[in-house]
Amino acid sequence: MSFSLRQLKYLVAVADSGSITAASTELGISQPAISAAIRELEAEFGLTLFARQRAKKVALTPSGRRAVSEARVLLADAERLGDNVRGLGTVLSGTLRVGCFRPTAPFIMPIAFRGMRKTHPEVTLRIQEADLADVANLLLEGTVDAALTYDMHLDSDLEFDPLITVRPYALLAHDDPIARHSEVRLRQLLEREMVTLDLPFTQDFFLSLFYARGLRPNIGLRTKSYEMARSMVGTGRYFTLLIMKPVVDRTYDGTRLVCRPIKDNIPMPRFGLALPKAAMQTRLTDAFCDVCRQFLKTEDLAGKFFVR
Repeated sequence: MSFSLRQLKYLVAVADSGSITAASTELGISQPAISAAIRELEAEFGLTLFARQRAKKVALTPSGRRAVSEARVLLADAERLGDNVRGLGTVLSGTLRVGCFRPTAPFIMPIAFRGMRKTHPEVTLRIQEADLADVANLLLEGTVDAALTYDMHLDSDLEFDPLITVRPYALLAHDDPIARHSEVRLRQLLEREMVTLDLPFTQDFFLSLFYARGLRPNIGLRTKSYEMARSMVGTGRYFTLLIMKPVVDRTYDGTRLVCRPIKDNIPMPRFGLALPKAAMQTRLTDAFCDVCRQFLKTEDLAGKFFVR
């Protein structure tokens, strides 16, 4: 092998930033050094990795995209090697890259973070939020080492360890007449317009609860924001279906909301750890998984966020 990890690092930096100039600024390396590294890689591989564009911009060629994908995996493996070697002593240390489903991350990641800080204070968590589809891609590409997500549409190359079984609930304004019931049926909710979380798989899952019963909710608003959905429900015009429940029952403007369990027999997703089957688990990954199992499953510190 006549190429180096340094060259691969430069390659990925240029791909991510879209220009040698930007990569130079980000890495603190001169532009000629980065350009030379790219030329050496192209000569080594016998490929053109970038197509030059105007304003000093560059775009990956099809071969370049494949090379960058492989480079990311190799760089991640090298980083894991370093973390493992550093972790051979009595104190576990290093950096672990963790993915998490975006709407759930503000609820769950602080628990995992505090757990790691308590049990392994020398370990740094690098957190990346994403939707369900992208969480799976991050794992398969090697961009993250482990992820906390739902078991919806999981790729067959991922293994899943369920930690929490959750039940969706209906969110309503506190003065909505439907909210007077201790539980609600999906059919009752058709009297209101629905706010949906417009995220891959997420929206489909909530709508499928209606479709399975031959019901068609009137979608009045789509949003990618958890708090936007809650705030619009507070206007009294809408309802939404969610899984995570903030401890505070008010919107940003102070409007009170109520959570009502769904009386219908509906599927209950599972939330837990997702890991790539093909990847060798490191001491850091094992430590993170153990912390999540302890604090999320055994001690159930996230229990206050769910409507049981």
